[in-house]
Amino acid sequence: MKFKINLMLFMAVMMTLFSCNNGMGNDQQKNTIDTILTDESINEIGVVSEAGGGAKKVNLPNEFEEDAVMLSLENYFTQDEVDQYKKLEFYGLFYDSTSTSYNLRKTLTSFIETGIHYDDGRTSFECGVAIKEKEACLFLFSNHYMTKDLIRVKNLLAEPRFFKPDEMMNFTSNGFTYTLSASDYLVEPNGSQTHMDYKLMLNASVQNAASTETLLSFIPWFDDGAVTVLFIGDLDGDSCPDYIIDNASKYTGVSTSGVFYSTKASNLKGLPKPVSQQNGGSIGKQEHNGEFGC
Repeated sequence: MKFKINLMLFMAVMMTLFSCNNGMGNDQQKNTIDTILTDESINEIGVVSEAGGGAKKVNLPNEFEEDAVMLSLENYFTQDEVDQYKKLEFYGLFYDSTSTSYNLRKTLTSFIETGIHYDDGRTSFECGVAIKEKEACLFLFSNHYMTKDLIRVKNLLAEPRFFKPDEMMNFTSNGFTYTLSASDYLVEPNGSQTHMDYKLMLNASVQNAASTETLLSFIPWFDDGAVTVLFIGDLDGDSCPDYIIDNASKYTGVSTSGVFYSTKASNLKGLPKPVSQQNGGSIGKQEHNGEFGC
């Protein structure tokens, strides 16, 4: 049995499954480019670049490690993508509905041709993985930080959490006290109210030491929405929580919006760095079904 699941289906699947089962480094340049919003990408409060003032704003995160891959299995892949992925070693993140926990393990992948060919000569492939009974494969990862199998990984979230502005969450892990919070500004550039400068911040503090914080997501234009945090838990084996979020593709302008953050990749102790963004495949499901004229 095989599951194919994209980022939006992740939340639906997880809700169903749960209802059925009751210090900073010296290299400042490297630190700031990873997760901290620099002066060049920030405007004064209330200044809207598209309305004629301020510097151009930047969606964050916007830089990832070139050789890191995060796959969703919902879409279909081209021959070039398949040739690239066949050279990689993947770790799959699996949800076990029996134990209501997660397992990370080295995973063999197979790419199967769908038999559908397009006018431009392309053919498409779908990705399959072996799964156990009552298990779902959520994502596949290839990076330098996931290097060993982990069993019964705990997700600190009971279910995916929608972080609206002014919401926050406090939790502790590995000696750190964390605060995850969202904020935005409400402005009226053209006589109507507009939400802008959405920020999802993570603050970490340890007893008798100064706290540090990092910016997980920054979205310049943001109206009636929020970033969804899907997973908080240790996936790279360093005992500090890593993160998977849905970075609100409606507002970032990209169709692949999942982001994986690793603390092992970061110079900020206890805080994560963005490593990879979800790749859903360049052939979408609608295109595959011919709805785009293929």
